[in-house]
Amino acid sequence: MSLHLAIICRRLCTKVPPNSPAESLCYETEQRCREVLSRTVLPDKASAGVLVTLCTFHGAPAFLYTLRSSKLKGRHKGDISFPGGKFDASDKDIIDTALREAREELGVPVVRSMVWGPMKPITDWVRKRTSVY
Repeated sequence: MSLHLAIICRRLCTKVPPNSPAESLCYETEQRCREVLSRTVLPDKASAGVLVTLCTFHGAPAFLYTLRSSKLKGRHKGDISFPGGKFDASDKDIIDTALREAREELGVPVVRSMVWGPMKPITDWVRKRTSVY
């Protein structure tokens, strides 16, 4: 299974004093990232998508992720993960998949304009297939 990643950021850097680690999340950096990510081609079909969310925590850049319950069944119980899941027929594309899953799993409504862009796919470690385009 190939996972496609969408990356977003809340613009929190303007609320942080200059010369701090969070400067890496400033407007100029966001624009550079958006430009690089705009070159990634969205696949016609994808099996799953996740949302890699950048934020600040105590003034430092951080990722928002979840810890899955160890009481769940299946191979992903107890894993640390980004919000995401399987592509649904109602999803327009893999970015919609990632946004829908973030809403369902975290209750976080993220608007598409906050998405910096898609990242290249990664391969599910269990199946050990390569899927690079």
